[in-house]
Amino acid sequence: MYLNIESVKKYLLKNKKFRIVFLGDSITSTEWVHPNWREIVEYVVKNEAEKITSDWKLSSWQIRGINCGFDGSTTKDILNKVKETLSYKPDLVITIMGGNDEVLGISVEQSIKNINLILKKLSKKIPYIFWCNSTPALKGNIKNEKYKPYAEATIKIKSNNKIKLFDMFNEYQKYDSKKIFTFKSEENLVENIKEGEIDPNHPNILGNAYIAKILLKKIFGIEFNPEKYLKTLLGGKKYPDY
Repeated sequence: MYLNIESVKKYLLKNKKFRIVFLGDSITSTEWVHPNWREIVEYVVKNEAEKITSDWKLSSWQIRGINCGFDGSTTKDILNKVKETLSYKPDLVITIMGGNDEVLGISVEQSIKNINLILKKLSKKIPYIFWCNSTPALKGNIKNEKYKPYAEATIKIKSNNKIKLFDMFNEYQKYDSKKIFTFKSEENLVENIKEGEIDPNHPNILGNAYIAKILLKKIFGIEFNPEKYLKTLLGGKKYPDY
């Protein structure tokens, strides 16, 4: 794991806050999916932190997730958003992005240059950065082959005590993509998708829950069961089990 929930507790006790900025493109923003992976991560981290603190307000009030996901953005766009990201004074940045670079004409080499610049600027001010390459598209989709060189190049960037690179592209392929990609798309001329076709790029609620599962384990060491979470959520439980 990268952090753990005990580390979050110590951070809260010392600094009286723990701000998580979620940075990236539409895979990060997921503003049309509820609950999305950002919301799930914030919910679970708050819940686990509350279990080990004597002051419930410390976790409930002082752990905050901030959405800095910009639909359709490239690494170049995010580079231009670094100042805005830093304005939130985050303690942890979690990023999933990169899939738009190939589609919008940014080469692998330029993509990596952009990411390195973003990481350099962020790491001067932020103690923890967990950077993921993008989730894959629906299994068998041509986009996976086109994006693969970007995913492989991204994960070769060196990690250090502040920056952790994670291969979300390959990790996410362990799950059944037919269950994850079920949304019907609007027309998308850039990606050559017709209105009403299955959107091969943006995961549904279950897919978001699997993203949360991966991140909660890899960053915080927290076990999360997506099916249990969704079952208890849809069953009407105010605070879903996981």
